[in-house]
Amino acid sequence: MRGVALGRRYRSVRAALAAVALLPALLVSGCVPAPRAAPPGRQEAPTASAPMPAIIYEQVRSEHRQTDVRLYTAHPSGLERTKGLPVVLYLHGRDGIDPTPIPYDTLAALEREYRDGAIPAFAFVVVDGGYNAYWTDGSANGDLSSMLTEELPRWLRERGLGDDEGRPFAVAGISTGGFGALNYAIARQAAGNPVSAVAELAPALPVTWEHMSEKGVFGSEEQWRHADPLAHLDKLGDVPVGVWVGDTDPFLPGAERLVAEHTDIPVASVLPGGHDGSVFDVVGADMVRFLADHVPAAG
Repeated sequence: MRGVALGRRYRSVRAALAAVALLPALLVSGCVPAPRAAPPGRQEAPTASAPMPAIIYEQVRSEHRQTDVRLYTAHPSGLERTKGLPVVLYLHGRDGIDPTPIPYDTLAALEREYRDGAIPAFAFVVVDGGYNAYWTDGSANGDLSSMLTEELPRWLRERGLGDDEGRPFAVAGISTGGFGALNYAIARQAAGNPVSAVAELAPALPVTWEHMSEKGVFGSEEQWRHADPLAHLDKLGDVPVGVWVGDTDPFLPGAERLVAEHTDIPVASVLPGGHDGSVFDVVGADMVRFLADHVPAAG
């Protein structure tokens, strides 16, 4: 096995995570330096060695970011139609959308699992939140939370994706995107249209201001605590959350707290590795299957 699955019941997951020793580690980015400028027009995404889903970059105008941003979609190749295709919003990590906002292992799993008949068709959608995005309003990159809740549904409707309102059925996030994914789910709960699932891959959830302040995102501890999803898990409702994290990830304490305090953690895995590809690149099939379990039934 490439990882250690810790069960599908909340109590056993909680006990297993508590038993994992936290080892000090330096944060290692799983992506690349700051993202390059967005290319003009529409282009195919880079390829990898394994069969990949259909992947397209487009540009859209975001008033909440006051710039053109890239919209990235990935769905199983060869679909006869994509109108009404269920969508998972995937929030990228610190280093943005290049070379890929979603690990190649996860993209390959989406294609492989669909081809094998193991999952229904669904799409991932990514919108570029810029460098070091924690997906909050008032950030250095603009009002990212409002972009997701107010602008993204329109972009999806225009492409015939998502539900009737252009909403994703679930949200996933890697690293800083995991911070944003929880807050997106909380916002959807508050709006009365909750997501069906949240997938957290190595979520960047600092549990101390000392750790958070190193990231240069929030101007004060008060601002961080206002935005910290771990401080607002009671507003998440009973949405199921899957968690995948490395046993030497410096954000492991935040993942432990999430598992211990949220009411529904049907899946949690601690894998050997840190905040890097040793974890990012081996969880694709498990995460894709978890999300597929929550794809809405065809109407």
